[in-house]
Amino acid sequence: MILRRNSAGAALIWAAFCAPGLADVAAITSQNADLLTLLDTDRLATIAELPLPGKPAAVAVDGPRSRVLAVAVDSGRLHVFDLTGRKLAEWPLAGAPFAVVIRPDTGTALITDITGFLREIDPATGRELQNWQVGTMPSGVAVGVDLIAIANRDDNDISLISPTGSRRIAVGEHPFGVTLHEGRIFVTNVLSDSVSVIDPALDQIVATIPTGERPYAIAFSAGKGFVTNQYSASITVFDADTYEMLTEIETDEYPEGIATSADGHIFVANWFSDSLQVIDPTRLEVTQTLPMPAGPRAFGSFIGQPAQGAGFSALP
Repeated sequence: MILRRNSAGAALIWAAFCAPGLADVAAITSQNADLLTLLDTDRLATIAELPLPGKPAAVAVDGPRSRVLAVAVDSGRLHVFDLTGRKLAEWPLAGAPFAVVIRPDTGTALITDITGFLREIDPATGRELQNWQVGTMPSGVAVGVDLIAIANRDDNDISLISPTGSRRIAVGEHPFGVTLHEGRIFVTNVLSDSVSVIDPALDQIVATIPTGERPYAIAFSAGKGFVTNQYSASITVFDADTYEMLTEIETDEYPEGIATSADGHIFVANWFSDSLQVIDPTRLEVTQTLPMPAGPRAFGSFIGQPAQGAGFSALP
């Protein structure tokens, strides 16, 4: 079922999707098709399919505020939708924007600019609130309580920004995706075929996890980490406490974006296969494969759950 969001009636249909509780929403960018697909993860049903010109790749779902932020890399614009697919705003961005994450406390967007900056943008106005100079070719970004981590691809390090200042830590070759989990920083090293695990209290690597070829992004569920391996067409699974490599799960071709739903299932966007796959984190196997518009990437935290009573009002 596909709803093309063109009337107020979509909000009523969305309410029917969610009853009696609130369902997770997955927002999948399809770079080759210039589309954003909103998916109900409980029913694996499409809520809306939205035009998004400019080769979108990075995306973030802001569940508490019931909105989606997506970056179109070719046009250098930030697109803002609500979770029914209603367009709220579209803003030009400085530099060459790439990845996006949402600050949980403020709802502002942190966007990497591959010219060497991290920029904080107000999604309501498009205004740049502040920026930080980071490393060369910054790619993935993650945010936690009083900590921002940015992967500097061409410098083989990460930038850490906190209220006490900023610092940089060397990792593997061509770091790309970065994820915060249980007080640690996990960085995929694309050309080292590994994940660096960093303790930010010590500012040092505490473990290195081997992966398949060309690791891209990481998600966590059921006490395990799941890493997409682009060239291997697989997911590396490791123990989230001991960092021991457990197994590999075969996927469709060129898995990239990966995220976890509220019920713990892992969702993987496969760029070259035009598919989205669902992985059971206990059985460690693919349980569903869904066709997607051409070139799904979904780089970022692309799954979120609307807050109870949040509704779908305009931006604050």
